[in-house]
This record gives sequence, C-alpha cells and structure tokens, in this order.
Amino acid sequence: MKRVRTEQIQYAVAQYLKRRQYVDTDGSLKGAKLFQSAEEMAASLTVQTESGCANVVSAAPCQSEPQQYETQYSRLRSFLSETDISWAKEVSSILYPLFVYLHLDLVHCGLKGAVDGFYGRFHGAFLQDGEQRATIEQLRHVLTAQDVAANPKLRAFLEHKYVVHLTEPAYSYLLRYLQSEDNSGLCRALSTHLQVEVTASRRTDYELYGAAGAPNPASSWPGADGADGAAAAAAGGEGVEVPAGVPQSEAALEALQDCIKKVREGPPTLTTVCFYAFHHTEQTLNAAEVSADSRLLAAGFDSSTVKLWSLRPRKLKARAHQADVSRIHLACDVLEEEADDEEDGSGSEIKTLRGHSGPVFRAAFLTDSSGLLSCSEDTTIRYWDLGSFTNTALYRGHAYPVWDVDVSPCSLYFASGSHDRTARLWTFSRTYPLRLYAGHLADVDCVKFHPNSSYLATGSTDKTVRLWSTQQGASVRLFTGHRGPVLSLAFSPDGKYLASAGEDQRVKLWDLASGTLSKDLRGHTDSVTSLSFSPDSSLVASSSADNSVRVWDIRNSHGAAAPADGSSGELVGLYTGNSSGVLNVQFMACNLLLVTGTAQEKAEP
Repeated sequence: MKRVRTEQIQYAVAQYLKRRQYVDTDGSLKGAKLFQSAEEMAASLTVQTESGCANVVSAAPCQSEPQQYETQYSRLRSFLSETDISWAKEVSSILYPLFVYLHLDLVHCGLKGAVDGFYGRFHGAFLQDGEQRATIEQLRHVLTAQDVAANPKLRAFLEHKYVVHLTEPAYSYLLRYLQSEDNSGLCRALSTHLQVEVTASRRTDYELYGAAGAPNPASSWPGADGADGAAAAAAGGEGVEVPAGVPQSEAALEALQDCIKKVREGPPTLTTVCFYAFHHTEQTLNAAEVSADSRLLAAGFDSSTVKLWSLRPRKLKARAHQADVSRIHLACDVLEEEADDEEDGSGSEIKTLRGHSGPVFRAAFLTDSSGLLSCSEDTTIRYWDLGSFTNTALYRGHAYPVWDVDVSPCSLYFASGSHDRTARLWTFSRTYPLRLYAGHLADVDCVKFHPNSSYLATGSTDKTVRLWSTQQGASVRLFTGHRGPVLSLAFSPDGKYLASAGEDQRVKLWDLASGTLSKDLRGHTDSVTSLSFSPDSSLVASSSADNSVRVWDIRNSHGAAAPADGSSGELVGLYTGNSSGVLNVQFMACNLLLVTGTAQEKAEP
C-alpha cells in the first residue's frame, strides 16, 4: 500500500513538471526518495552545491580535443570584443593566460601545424604590453615539450596557477558563456591552470558614480554606464558631491531625476526644417503632402490632376501586372524591392494621375504609403494605387465640392468635409459613406482623426470646431472662439490637445478633457494654412499665407521672454524664405519639419 502511494505521488509530481515544461522529469524522479534523513539531506545539498552550474569550470572534462582549441578561443575572443557590456572588458583579462596555456598544451600534444596556426592568429593581441610581449615572443621558439622544460618562465607557468581577479557579475557572465556552447578546452584550462579569485560587488542598483579620485570599477548594473554618462554630462562632467549622512545611491538618483527635470522643463531643441518649393505653378497649386516614409510628394492642382514626385534617387515605376494565383503574400512576408529599376533606366521622377473633372483640393497618403486619396470640386473622392499608379476606387456621396479628406491612423477609415456642410466617414471597401456628421452651419473646411480613431474633429466656415464620436455620429464637443473660418486642425500625438487655426490668424489650443481653451497663440499676419504637432506633443508648427512657419512650445515652462514683434511668448522658432505661399507643414521622425509651398518667381526684366 505504501509503495502504491509513493508511485502516485511521483506520477503527480512528474505530470506537474511536464506542464511546466521541465525536461527529463521521468529520469530525474526515477529512483528518487520521497523521505530523507537529516544526514542524507545534508549530503545531497553538498553534492548539488559542488556540482551545480555555478561550478562548471571545476566540473570540466579531464580530456578535450586540442584541435578545437583555436575554434573555442576564437569564439570567446569574438564574444568579448563585440559586446558593449562593461563586464566583457573585465573578463578579457583571462585571454592572455588562456592563450599561453592552450599554446603550451598544443605543443605538448605535438601538433606542430595547430601550434603555428594558433600562434599566428592570436599572438598579435598581446604585443602592446611589455611583460606579455616577452612571454609571447618566447612561445614562438617553443616547438617541443623539451623546449618548454628548458624555459624557466614557461615551466613556471605550468607549475603554478595564474591568478585572475573578477567581480561576481563578471564571473557569472563568464560562466553563462561557458555553459552556452561546447567549451570543454577552455573549461579544462581554467580548472587546471587558472585560479579565479571572485570578489564581492558592493555597488547597488542605483549607485551610478564611483568615489572621487578612485577608478570606476566594473558596474553590477548593465545600464549604469549610460546613466553615468548622462548624469555626469548634466553635472558638467564632474562627480556628485554626496552630503554627509546621505547614502551615495540616493544622491545619485536625485541628481539623475534633476537632470531629467531640466530636460523636460527646459527650452526645447529647435527643429530642422526641410522646404520643398514648387516652381512655375502659376497659382494653380492647391495642396501638397509628403508621405510618412518621406519617399513621395503629392500635389493637387486646378487642372484636375494629382502629381507625384519621388524624393529619393529611385524613379517611379509601375509594377508589372502579374497575377500568380499559386502564391499569396501574407502581411508577415518581406517583399524585396526590385533592384534593377534604376539599372534599366525605366520609370520617371514624376507621375501624373488623371481622373477628376475639377480642381483637386486635397491629397492624403495612407499610413503605409501604399495608396493615395484625393478630393475634388467634382464632389468625388478617388483612391489611387501607388503600385500601379492607377485609380482603383471612386467614392460618391457628397452633393457639393469636397474640401478636405483625412485618413485614420491605422488606415481603417477616412473622412471627408464638403461644401454641403457635412462630414462623412468612409471605409475603403465600400463606395458609400458609413456615417454622416451634420451640425455645422456652413462649409466643413477641414477634418482630422484623433490618434485613437474614436473621434473626428471638423472645422467650419461657421467659425466653430466640433468633435464627433466616430462610431455613434454624435457631437461630443463644440469649441467656439475663432473669428473667421477654421482652415486647419491637428491633434497632439498623446491625444490630449486639439489645435485649430484659420483666417483669424490665431492658433488656438483646446484641452479635450475639459473642453476649454488652453492657449491662444498670436503672431501670424495672414491666414494659417496648416498645423502639425511634434512626435512628443511639446511643439506645434503652423504655416501661414504670410510666407512664414512658426514653431510654438505649448508647455512654455522655461520662462522665455515674449518676442518683440508682439507674438505670444510660446514662440520658439520663426522661419521665412523666398516663397509666395506655404501650403503644408509636417513633423516627421528625428525632429524634422517638412514644409511645402510655392517658390517666389523672379520678375522678368
């Protein structure tokens, strides 16, 4: 009965370990005793402690293959040199004694070819140090075991163990590497000829600085070096003076937090501006936009056309229409671009898309730049496939000209605003609108999706801005205060604020949570045509018909003085140039601001 009970317990434990994905559970439990005396338990713990993974060096095999020395040593050397972890430099101190002992072992085995190859490949790394160089040069003339016995210095290497000092994290780092692959030769050399002295590490997780005047020891925390550099830079390159009675780790943490606070609340870094100017447009250019990947520039004209320019050396070329029903590309597939597009010289730097029967007022790229939407005076919205540069869908619903179109962040929906005083919600798979947003008393001049796609903002000639629930179609916010038509909208990437601007030359910032006006930014002297937030939601850029681009810091927490021209104190950047009109501003990655507009033509003499 007792045996049956024991087998049941072992079976239950084995099933539990299998569910936890432990391997070889049957073998480890076979013959295991469920009851142990105190003496047996102590002996078992001693055996486990002495033969565990932490003692992989002491458990090295007595025999190893000398032919593998070069491979194993080269792998360790590459592993330590290609990583940026601070412990790697400390562990590199074992490379010199390992090289000497492995070389002597190869000589003892009589493998002359392996000796020459091993020495010729690795000896150059130890010629900088004078003491190491003397030993390495002696190794070059050692070819037999008798030569080793005749050399007192090399004989002392074999008769005594070479002492290496490592901290606990560095030693653990070395052990993890030795356990990762077959390193039997290295383990044998370490256990036989090297004595690793492990010193306890006293550094804490938050201790980022060494004592003044003392060398900076290896860190016990992988990110300490980067944090140390950042905090030291903030402190002017000097160490932190720790007041008496304050733990060093807490003082370092406070210094780091103070550095972060200064960066967040200090004056922002001005953006880099890239201006794309259109020449000889003869005042027929209505809209321009750059794709999210900065590869394409689209523009809508009064001539009912949409034109595309390539912003990279690669020319625009339509893909060949090849329908292979036996192969289906999934979303996870990586499609390689054809490399011979530039070599064969085909394609062109500009593509003209024709299909509308009226002026094109807006062009909007999909988030993945695979398609383009355009809206026109002909009351339609067209979808253009940028692979074939053809019109593949036509959306009808508005009865009057369509002024604006915007694509949702994930390209699931798009919205349009029209002269018929309504905004409409569309999906790419249906040619009719899904929702109709009615409430404005005049034209809906601009539309913009919230970052979460749950809300849609509309600006109107009736001088108001409305926020709609995308799914329910109800108006959830009404913002009033503009003194002219609202021509542009922009949501902050964090979803907290909505910026609006128009013919009243003011940029208004609205708090969506409270529904109140947060800031009223003044400075432009003509209608504001476009708005864009920086990726961190701290800056907003505005373009105007006064041929200027202004950048505003909506935090305004660094106490900057108000500009002399009467602009708001939030103004941190003003950019002007030889242009006759700025159409659009777009914040891209890496703090880059793309501006599109028309160039000022020189008067003919």
